[in-house]
Amino acid sequence: MKIRVLVTFIWCLSSLSAWAQDFLAYNERNQPVTVLCVGERITFRDNTPRSNDPNFSEFYDFDADDNQEKFEDPVHVFTIPGEYTVTQLAYGYEQRQRTFTVKANAPATSPVLQKLTLLPTGIELQLNTSGVNDLVLERASSSSGTFTVIQTLTAVPQGESPHLLSIDPNAGCYRVRVTNTCSGRQDIVSSTVCSQALFVTAGNRVNQLSWAANASSGSVSSYQLLRGGQPYKTFLNTQTSFTDTEVACGRLYTYQLVALLPNNVQSASVPVQVETQGSTPPAAPFLVASFDLQNRVMLQTVVPDQETFKEQTIYRSQGNAGFAQISEKQSLNALDSTSPALSAPLCYQATYTDSCSQTSGRSNSACPAILTATFQAEGSVQLTWNAYEGFPAGVGTQTLELLDEQGQVYWSTPVTGQSYLDEKPQTTYQRLTYRLLSKAQDGSYQSYSNTATADQAFQFHFPTAFSPNADGLNDVFRPVGSPFASSFTLQVLNRWGQIIFESKDPKNGWDGTYQGKPAPPETYLFRMEAKDVNGKRITQKGTVTLVK
Repeated sequence: MKIRVLVTFIWCLSSLSAWAQDFLAYNERNQPVTVLCVGERITFRDNTPRSNDPNFSEFYDFDADDNQEKFEDPVHVFTIPGEYTVTQLAYGYEQRQRTFTVKANAPATSPVLQKLTLLPTGIELQLNTSGVNDLVLERASSSSGTFTVIQTLTAVPQGESPHLLSIDPNAGCYRVRVTNTCSGRQDIVSSTVCSQALFVTAGNRVNQLSWAANASSGSVSSYQLLRGGQPYKTFLNTQTSFTDTEVACGRLYTYQLVALLPNNVQSASVPVQVETQGSTPPAAPFLVASFDLQNRVMLQTVVPDQETFKEQTIYRSQGNAGFAQISEKQSLNALDSTSPALSAPLCYQATYTDSCSQTSGRSNSACPAILTATFQAEGSVQLTWNAYEGFPAGVGTQTLELLDEQGQVYWSTPVTGQSYLDEKPQTTYQRLTYRLLSKAQDGSYQSYSNTATADQAFQFHFPTAFSPNADGLNDVFRPVGSPFASSFTLQVLNRWGQIIFESKDPKNGWDGTYQGKPAPPETYLFRMEAKDVNGKRITQKGTVTLVK
């Protein structure tokens, strides 16, 4: 009798609990459930007496948290595990809610922990899964130790996915395990991946790296070293140390060691930053000397790739004198601002101080070519120079250039030796400006000489007569030759002293007209005033006869 009363009481409690829910979820076997499975067909039905009302209607929104109110028929299939708030819409206006847990199906294969990366403030996981599941990250002190749960990853998507976790990046061995499955299985785990350590110390112009063999299950294929985030070196699986000699004193380097494991699994260490130290001098620089268009010597200091640069000191020698310091604390590309005389060869050397305050030895001697230009009696220009000194394998080619008034190359010719005779100088410019371009044997460096100038004489004359009859011969009165004028004025006057023509351009002459009509054939006066490139004032007067 007591047992019957107890059973009846339990049934009443369960009935009251069921009636307390406004609506229920039923699985495909028409059983009420509160935990649902991904991929299972679920039907939601009202659980109150109003469902017997012939006018009763119900629709459902299956995820109230997505902020998209969408009411549908009561049948639904969930595709992603998680917690879902389901909203019932009854009679078109009454809304009631319940929360259900949706669990995943067991994946077809175990998840893969593809890459484990330790970070200064956490870890990064690269996962590859065959289905959407909840996973728990577990850690042990060794691959055979006892694993404890570190963090839960909810609804990890199918395929590859990265996960950045803000947890204590302790050394140890990690794995992920599938949880929250409808099957209830807890034995679906990934392979174990153990963290990789890296230790870096700065030596004298070297960085010393060491590490312990990775303890992951399965042998290490090899180790890959990253420097500055880029692949740098690859080591055998038996190697546990490396000395990096390709470093510069005072420069910061960031290293990361990656253990390459079977099946393309990787374990990466925390990036380690170190500043290279040094107590010995850096390697000497390479120096190139070249003149600019203002005849100032520009110095290009080439510091070896593995060294750093802080400042430099410049030394100069002229003629047979020894080298003397002319400047210090200069930037990488310096300028000799002392305007040395160009009467004797110039040579330069440089030393530099690196970021560890160590000073290098002297560079090579760099001696730019010095060019001279001299007019000869017959009108040619004789050019001579000393050959450039300082290229590693000597001078390969030399090119003599003539520059225009803007400093652009107007004319050039290859030359050899240390002299050249310009037999027919250009008549475009009164001042001829030459320079010599020297290129290294391997073409990697080049140097310009100073610019050397030679001024041509002011050479021109005026005809005594002209015939503006449109026959194409002597139709215009203007200067013949090369006036080389920086300023120019030509005036033509009639017998009464009246100016009937004026020109500011030597190329624009008088066509024999006045006020648009032909001038009478007779003799006219002309006067010319000009200045050459040196500012010398030149005047000329005379007569010209207009002939019909």
